Amino acid sequence: METIPKDTLLDSLRMMPDEIEVEEVIEQILLLSKIERSRKQIDNGESFTHEEVKAPYKKWLE
Repeated sequence: METIPKDTLLDSLRMMPDEIEVEEVIEQILLLSKIERSRKQIDNGESFTHEEVKAPYKKWLE
């Protein structure tokens, strides 16, 4: 299960309108969770640089 800092969630909720669909809140929470997971992956060296991603497609893109 993914976790996100409570402050991050609260900040996001504060920026939303006073009336909002529940689905929109859920989507925002899922987005924040994905961003947090990506940050952790980057911190753990589990990501690729732009050049590493481009390399296998270099010939195809020419």
